[in-house]
Order: sequence, then structure tokens, then C-alpha cells
Amino acid sequence: DYFNIEERWVVRLNEAMKKRQDTKAQDIEKLYEVLEKARSPTGLLTVQIGKMECGQFVGKIKPDKDVERMARKFKLDDHVTSRVTELKVWRKRNGEEDRAMKDLERIEYHLRFAKRPNALCTLLVGRLLEGEIDELPDLTNAEKIMTDFKLDEDACSKMREIIEKRSEDEERVLTCVRKHLKNSSNASSMLCKIARQLIDGHDLPDPPERPQKGKGGGKDGKDDGERGERRDRDGDRHHDRDRNDRGHRRDRSRSRSRDRRDRRDSRGR
Repeated sequence: DYFNIEERWVVRLNEAMKKRQDTKAQDIEKLYEVLEKARSPTGLLTVQIGKMECGQFVGKIKPDKDVERMARKFKLDDHVTSRVTELKVWRKRNGEEDRAMKDLERIEYHLRFAKRPNALCTLLVGRLLEGEIDELPDLTNAEKIMTDFKLDEDACSKMREIIEKRSEDEERVLTCVRKHLKNSSNASSMLCKIARQLIDGHDLPDPPERPQKGKGGGKDGKDDGERGERRDRDGDRHHDRDRNDRGHRRDRSRSRSRDRRDRRDSRGR
């Protein structure tokens, strides 16, 4: 009555709850929590009943210390924290306690590079609970590139998203990324530029090779070293010419001085 649920769904809910007597109180409390925030309580209830019937629904549970620590670290709100706890409990109920811990480790790893941890955590946990992915991809190799090229916050966030979407061909994608960043003067800007194509599943052509240091790109095809040598040779020729000119001027000056002395001596005699 509180949510104005249609009678037929109330009947179906009662049938599902009869098979969950051990967790009835927790289930009811959890239903109140999720339906309170729903735009369409009836529509969301049908989804939750479906989860009950296939064993995926997790009732209200006590906070988990590992989840609480992560929630404090990334300032996750109560709803998101509850979803992470739900994931961990669901794994344990299926006898996958090791996977539950691995989930938390990977989620925390991804949140380190998130600009909006709440939104990202909701997305990642949802994909795991819905079975869209078996596990989150490891970011170890991607983080090495982030460190090597000193990527900024925006670029690191994009790199994380690339690996999330392209985990199946991660090695090939990272090789491509490294080539583009190596040939760029601004690695962070380049990563943000190429990210969308990679996230959308497209491949990138290899970048053009950057000229090596000391190499020029003039029309004559000469490198800087050759041009430098030519300038040195030209400079030497100019220097020699200047020195010769000065020598000629001195010789002419001496000749004129001798001529003047000779004329004075002739007049004296």
C-alpha cells in the first residue's frame, strides 16, 4: 500500500518471499530502501522479484569493514557503498570469496583514476552484478604508461576507460598508445585526443616518425650537421678574404709612403 503496488505484483512478491524465509526481514528492509528512490516503484519491484527468483537478490546487510574503508577513501555515498557490499555478499553466497576480494581490489584500483568515483563505482558494480563482465581488467600495464609519460588526471582517466573497453586486445592497444605518446611533444594532450577512437573500438594507424634530434627538414634534404659544416666553410672563406684584403691595403699604404719619401729626396737634391 505504501508504494501503491498493483495486487498481482504483491502476490508474486509473496510467492518469492516464501522461498526466502531465512532472510525475509533483510529482504523487506532492502526493498524499502531501493523502492524509496525509484521513479516507478512497481517497475523496479518487478526487477527485484526477478532477482529473488533467480537467486541474485541480496537483502539489507551489515556494513563490511573493507567496503567501509574504500567508501571513506573515495567518499562514496550510502547507496553506492550498499551496492559494493551487495556484490561482495553475492560472491560469498556463491562460494566465490576469493573473487569477492579480487572485485574489491580491482574496483579500488579503477577508482584511483576516476574523476567521479561515485558514478564509476555504480557502473562497475552494476556490470559485475548483472554478469556483463566476469571481472574488471587489471590496470598494471596501463599505469606503467601513465607513469612513464607523466600523464595528467584527465589523461589517466581516459587511459583507464580505454582499458575497460579494450581489455580483450589490451596488449595491442597499449603498444599503439605508447607509439603515439612517444612521438608527441605533449603526451597527456595526445592521449586525450586519441582516446575516443580507441574506446569506440577503432584502431589507429601508426604515427609518423618524428625527425631525430639534429636532423633538419629542408627542401635540399640536407641535415643540420651538413648545413653547419657548409656555414663553417663559408665563414672560413670570408675570413680568409678579409685577411687578404687587409694585407693588400697595408701593401698599398707602404707603397704610397715610399713614393712620397722618394719625391721629397729628389727635391732636396
